[in-house]
Amino acid sequence: MTTVLVIGAAGAVGRLATAALLERGVEVVEPEHRPGPAADARALRAAAEGCGAVLLLAPPAPGGVAAQNAVVDAAADVGARLVQVSSFGPAVREDSPVPGARRDWITHRYLMRRGLPYTLVRPDPLMQSLIGDHAADVRERGLLADPVGGRAIGMVDARDVAEVVVRVLTEPGHEGRTYRLGSGAETSYREIAALLSGLTDRPVQCRELSPGEVASWLEPRRGGEAQALDGAALFALLRAGAYGPAGDEDVVRIAHRAPRGVEEFLKDHLHHFMPAATTGEVS
Repeated sequence: MTTVLVIGAAGAVGRLATAALLERGVEVVEPEHRPGPAADARALRAAAEGCGAVLLLAPPAPGGVAAQNAVVDAAADVGARLVQVSSFGPAVREDSPVPGARRDWITHRYLMRRGLPYTLVRPDPLMQSLIGDHAADVRERGLLADPVGGRAIGMVDARDVAEVVVRVLTEPGHEGRTYRLGSGAETSYREIAALLSGLTDRPVQCRELSPGEVASWLEPRRGGEAQALDGAALFALLRAGAYGPAGDEDVVRIAHRAPRGVEEFLKDHLHHFMPAATTGEVS
């Protein structure tokens, strides 16, 4: 069974993919330190030694492009194939207004120049962001912010993304392909607020954010300015309708089942959105 080096195992997709790989009996290796400007290329290459595949989840990291390209170099040097996952979807392009998406595009071009076998995975925005960005406000204030101006957008569950990634890493036939992963549906934040109102049995109001509010709203939720700027730029594209959601075809074809929808996701994670008095927590 192939050994896999995982870069970005702490994220939503990374945690789930790592657990699923281990359940399949795949040996998983993680670097001792997060790749950054001072990353030791020799240590990264040593971590990749003996690995048949490298999973690059492209988390925001010190060093940006240089850090990601160092992972590509390590994979190429040991003859491993690389699976790159970017949650910026079709925004990954040379002229992208999303800084993180431009970094991922540069890394994509670099891995092509290095000539190693690769697969690109481009999911829609993760449903898990509803927890990180919104759950506290829903629990404490009965409020759901809308960062895309009322537009319905595509989302995908990280569990579905992780399942596809694991199959891509462990099954043949995926080299040179790009997969766009979605749930096959579009949902507005107003519709999500209505779903939460019914599921929590308490009113949840939806408030549209202005474009100028989004970055400052995201910064404490995403853990820093760079992550907030990435998110705000991506939401601006979605607000403008610059690209539509992915269909469900790639998830169905690779995972052999339909992806989860937003309502199923909310039901499975409802405890995050329930007020403390309802969940029995002590405030």
